[in-house]
Amino acid sequence: MTRVLRFAGPTAIAVAILVSFAGAQEKISPVSDYQYKKDYAQYEGIKKEADPQKRADMLLAFMKEHPISRMLAYLAADYLECVKPHLQNKNWAKAISMEEDLLKLMPTEKTVQAAAVPEPGAGDFLKNILPPAMKTIQSALLGTYFQAGNLPKAAEIGEAMYAAAPDKTMAASLSDIYLRMQNFDKYLTYGEKVLAEFPMSQAYGTALQMAQVYFQKQQAAKGLDLLSKVMEAFPDKTPPGLKDDAWNAQKAFYWSQKAADVYRQKDYTKAVELFEKVISLTPKTDDSPYYYIGMCKWNSKDPEGAIPYFAKAVVMGKANAAKAKQYLEDLYKARHNDSLDGLDQVLAKAKSELGIS
Repeated sequence: MTRVLRFAGPTAIAVAILVSFAGAQEKISPVSDYQYKKDYAQYEGIKKEADPQKRADMLLAFMKEHPISRMLAYLAADYLECVKPHLQNKNWAKAISMEEDLLKLMPTEKTVQAAAVPEPGAGDFLKNILPPAMKTIQSALLGTYFQAGNLPKAAEIGEAMYAAAPDKTMAASLSDIYLRMQNFDKYLTYGEKVLAEFPMSQAYGTALQMAQVYFQKQQAAKGLDLLSKVMEAFPDKTPPGLKDDAWNAQKAFYWSQKAADVYRQKDYTKAVELFEKVISLTPKTDDSPYYYIGMCKWNSKDPEGAIPYFAKAVVMGKANAAKAKQYLEDLYKARHNDSLDGLDQVLAKAKSELGIS
């Protein structure tokens, strides 16, 4: 019996040592320096694989084996590089499938807690390692859905990202997506966030587009307010990226809206001033300012002053031509013994001043 005990004693001790060693191994934190060096060495081996698809598969296998690793950002970035050939070939279905496979393997706070990662390593992982890696993958997936034309899915991902971490760049992306979707309510919501985050000297494009949407929604006051802010940001120059004629058209629209509002208030002197600004910007493209100046003059008991403006509205031959002709003829006949003799000369002069042949 004694011999048996002596023989068994060392074996039991050896087993105990092995169990103790295994237990120590299990307790190694996945975010420890020791594990980081092991993960890094394994990753360096994966990087040697030249075939993008094989390397992508190896990276996914690594992430399944090590769901929590300080190498996470490097793994995600390298994996997305493997997706690029499919993006270049516009194989959106394959690219989306690969990116979604990667996203499914991303750890969560519950994953970290379940792995019993000790502090402060757990906190550092959740704060400094996981969020940027997650953002990189989600941004890539959003971009792929966008390129594939699946705007609702791109918006869904963008909404989730914005809810997790409000960001002015994502607000701008969402505003663009919703504008393309013609979801104008959502567009205005995120457009307002863009205007709150960026100076008007940078956000003027969004402001101009939002103003147009407000006018379409019959909310002219909001549209005019935005146009006014853009005008204040660029009082003496054309905003970058806009051509002079396009900018002049924007200003002319703004002043015509302001003038129309003043005209409705029957402040004819101020209305004439504003309509003249419109004419100075777009002298040959819109007959409205000529017609309304004619109306202002007529309502101000200045028929002689109204005649040349009505004449120009007539010869331009646009939307207000018929109404302008009626007023012009009535005013002219009232001053020429109920005759239209000589009116052709008035019209000829209007053509000459407008450069109409």
